[in-house]
Amino acid sequence: MLLNIPLKKHIWKVAGIGMGVVFSILIIHIMQFINHALYPVESEDLIKGSSAYVQFINSNPIFLVGILFSNATASFTGGAIARLTHSKVSVVAAGWVGAVLLILDLSNLIMVDYPLWFWLFSIIIYIPSAWLGAFAITHFQSNIITDP
Repeated sequence: MLLNIPLKKHIWKVAGIGMGVVFSILIIHIMQFINHALYPVESEDLIKGSSAYVQFINSNPIFLVGILFSNATASFTGGAIARLTHSKVSVVAAGWVGAVLLILDLSNLIMVDYPLWFWLFSIIIYIPSAWLGAFAITHFQSNIITDP
């Protein structure tokens, strides 16, 4: 006797999006580790409290650009991986990778007093980057099929 699960046809789409999220988080951690290696935060600043960290991020805008770059790259890659994982993951559905990453990043945005421009770019960057990653894979796959 087979069970008819209503979401049975969507299981692979959800798994593809989940895999995209997992790889995106891994990429964010690796790239932000590199960003912290390039712009080290003094351990005393972290011990003193958030005011020293806020002063650090306000005096190092390139550090914040590095964070945005890592978030955009990870979201792009996550959308691409979600699309590569299963052909039923559409470009629009790959936006869920960016949405999950945005939700995870909101706690970081709330806890630290980031500049307004960083807030705006952080909120805007995730979903379009995931869409762009899935679109790039779709475009690449269609070129391979049409070009002999």
